Amino acid sequence: MLPPPRRHVPVTVVLVILAALPLAGCGSGPGAGRARQEPPVATDSGRVAPGDTARADSTRAGTTTSPADTLVHYGSFPLTNEDSLRSLAHRLGPAAFDLVLRLNRIDLGHARQGDTLIVPSIFDWPRLAPFPDTLPAGGVPPRLLVVSARVQAFGAYAAGRLVRWGPTSTGRQEKATPPGLYHANWRQRTRASTFNDEWILHWYVNLSNFDGISLHQYELPGRPASHSCVRLLEDDAAWLYHWVDTWKLVPGDRRRVLEHGTPVVVMDEYAFGQRRPWKRLPEDPQATAIASDSMAAALRRWGVAASDSAR
Repeated sequence: MLPPPRRHVPVTVVLVILAALPLAGCGSGPGAGRARQEPPVATDSGRVAPGDTARADSTRAGTTTSPADTLVHYGSFPLTNEDSLRSLAHRLGPAAFDLVLRLNRIDLGHARQGDTLIVPSIFDWPRLAPFPDTLPAGGVPPRLLVVSARVQAFGAYAAGRLVRWGPTSTGRQEKATPPGLYHANWRQRTRASTFNDEWILHWYVNLSNFDGISLHQYELPGRPASHSCVRLLEDDAAWLYHWVDTWKLVPGDRRRVLEHGTPVVVMDEYAFGQRRPWKRLPEDPQATAIASDSMAAALRRWGVAASDSAR
């Protein structure tokens, strides 16, 4: 994918983009009639993502496109009054509107008057991924989940290829999710939080058996807000719940691990007190991009990929 040029896309350009949506068909096609995709069956060979991915898959398979088709620009859409969000949702259609919320790392309940939403020029979820399409060859496990605290997103890799990504909310500043290597230990469909038994966590996958760090569905407010866990949208949480492999314990001794579950790498750190990376996309379309060498360095650091000297 060609890197988009650095340029600011003013609000007027976004309005032109929105006005052209019915002609461009961004609110139509498979998946356009629903705001959430049902959790799909995970496969190692195919990319699975919210919305219509057929066009993205054909592009990556070698279909000829012009350079302009591969560039993604971003604009700002201010929610100036209570009708702004309703108008945006109507103009975009359910599927594209859902992608806008995801891009802004929020759920519908956290889109409020006075906020400004970042809107892409192309409503194609795989093209908006901050993660590299593929991982460096050499020692990468068959399945790997990567969580970037810096850009508040997860990326699921099968056979070294990105098959799904989505927004997250990791630990708030006082309880920041520690970077490092974890594994999918065990899972539970519904579980009460250890911090407050009134908080019900759905699609729970434990990552740290003693610290209580986990993946699960919960509110996404557009910033790190959890107690060290990795919050997810419900369909992402359900998909990962079924996609990961959990640990295998020694028969007769449930205190010893025979085989670890799917590795989960939490990389980099969120810059608290600074402007959120995705909010800078109109000025810098690469603001959330995770460079391949940065990804490779993180995987080597946590022993997930082989070091350069070992290859």
